Formats: sequence, structure tokens, C-alpha cells
Amino acid sequence: MLRYETLVLARTEITNDELSALEKFFDKHVSGAQGSVDAFDKWGKLRLAYPVNKSEYGMYILARFKLPQDHVGAVIKEIDNFLKFKCTEFVLRHVSTKLAKDAPAVYQRPDSVDTSRSANLDAFLKENKMDNLLKTVDGDLDEDLE
Repeated sequence: MLRYETLVLARTEITNDELSALEKFFDKHVSGAQGSVDAFDKWGKLRLAYPVNKSEYGMYILARFKLPQDHVGAVIKEIDNFLKFKCTEFVLRHVSTKLAKDAPAVYQRPDSVDTSRSANLDAFLKENKMDNLLKTVDGDLDEDLE
């Protein structure tokens, strides 16, 4: 079995129905070729290095799967055609690559814009000893109202 991964860059407006259709497609075609889907992971909204189709942000989706050597060409071509022609409304870019035999099974997932913003603000306030900043503003407002 050979290990592959497909990284999909989708519009941030992708719906849960479209995501589940992508996941079902991977399950159906990889399983149909006696393979297995190891991971289907939505990374979240990330800022792009440069605009793609006038979009500054994108949603990354990573699918990792195993395929027998004799079915690789057909399945990768089917995935490419599906993402290129049937998913044009929400897929901006995609790439499929073969993983090395010694590639780790676990990958470093980047922090998405949605989840890291509030955590970064809290960490910034604590690092710069401003963790009581909002409390003092609220206290000053209470005194001004009296």
C-alpha cells in the first residue's frame, strides 16, 4: 500500500454539506480501490500568502489515504477530475502527493485564524502585564456614571 495525501484549498464559505460530500467522495473512491482513508481533516480558515481568485483567506482540508499500487493512477485521476470539474464553486486549488515511506503519520497542523485570535490576545495581554487592562476600563466607566 502506498500512502498519499490531497490538500484542498477551498473558499471560506464552504458549507458542511459540501464538506461531507468531499469526505464521502474520498471514502467511496479510495475504499472502492481496496484502499483506506486514514484522515480527513478540516484545518480551518487561514490567511493566504497571496490572493487566490480574489480571496485573501481560504479553508484548508487535508485527506490522507492508502492505495494499492495498481489502483493509484485511476484513483488520483478521479480525485483530480472531481475537484477540478465538479467542485469548481468552492475549491480554489488542490494538490495530491505521494508520501515517503518514512513520513510521520502525525502532521503539524497550522493555527487557524478563527481559533487563535482570542487566545493570542489573552497571551499578549498577559505577556505585556496588561491582564487587568479591561477591568480598569470598566471600573473607570462605573465611576464616571456615578
